[in-house]
Amino acid sequence: MGRRLSNKFDFLAELSSHFPDDKKPILVGGSAVELYTRGRATSLDLDLIGDISKIAPILENQDFKREGRHFHKGLIYIEIPSDILHGERSAVFEYDGKKIRVICVEDLIIDRLCGCKFWKSEYDCEHARMLFASYKNKLDMGYLKERARVEDVSELLSFEF
Repeated sequence: MGRRLSNKFDFLAELSSHFPDDKKPILVGGSAVELYTRGRATSLDLDLIGDISKIAPILENQDFKREGRHFHKGLIYIEIPSDILHGERSAVFEYDGKKIRVICVEDLIIDRLCGCKFWKSEYDCEHARMLFASYKNKLDMGYLKERARVEDVSELLSFEF
């Protein structure tokens, strides 16, 4: 993957190793942006989509403290907001020889565009532009446009750089 990222990704790789490929938690949110941008954008926590009833015992066995859907230990903060991924796709990254599932870049762009439009978050706007610029030659534009239509953010796909 190139340059080293933060210890939270080391932890995520270890956590992911407890699950078969199709059941691994899926990284979403700011840390997914951080992974795709190789650290140009950063986030403090890990947002994971997965079965909390299967993930929680692993975290608790490693002395994570639980508060609802939030877990923390030292400087690692984890939120498990859902077990359902919006959109259809995830990608697999290899990190230190272990597989990590991550929301696909197209769905991540749509997620950031939703934050941009509906939450008026310039942070999300910036991340969407950064991801689009970095991956524009690799994006599935048909899928991206359809997801933008479904989420009512089509007008934001006309980025100006």
